[in-house]
Amino acid sequence: MREKTEFDNFFMLYHSQLYYFAMQYITDEEEAHDIVSAAYEDLWRNFATVKMSTVKQLLYTNVKNKCIDNLRRRKCHERYVEFTTIMSSDYISKHDSDKEYNEQIIGEIMKKIEYPTVDILRACYIDGKKYREVADEMGISISTVKKHMVKALKIIREMKKNMRKS
Repeated sequence: MREKTEFDNFFMLYHSQLYYFAMQYITDEEEAHDIVSAAYEDLWRNFATVKMSTVKQLLYTNVKNKCIDNLRRRKCHERYVEFTTIMSSDYISKHDSDKEYNEQIIGEIMKKIEYPTVDILRACYIDGKKYREVADEMGISISTVKKHMVKALKIIREMKKNMRKS
């Protein structure tokens, strides 16, 4: 019972401040509310082990990290949209923006790029990971990641050039 009362006090004390703090990063009000709620959920799960003197700092840090994660996901989505636009740009005018056709073209191009090159391309370009992250995850060197990226982009350029001709 004491924990719930203390938690409620922290909620009343910091909730609106955290919301406005989140709005400095995230311009969407609903997303900002969701982020603050998620931070309080995390606090509640660990409330028994948290030092009361660090609650404010913990909440602010958690909200900031969740905002940054949200922005990264948005950026990843924007990169994917940009990638699909680039991949299908030559075909949009020919096929009246037929979404299904454009997705098919992208799928065909991605099928032609072999493993692990296609995975490295996805990780670097679509997921927005740095070469170092991809190299560490795949257990390869950074120069190997670079070579695969050069290879993938060369294949894409050649395929786009060939498709423009047809």
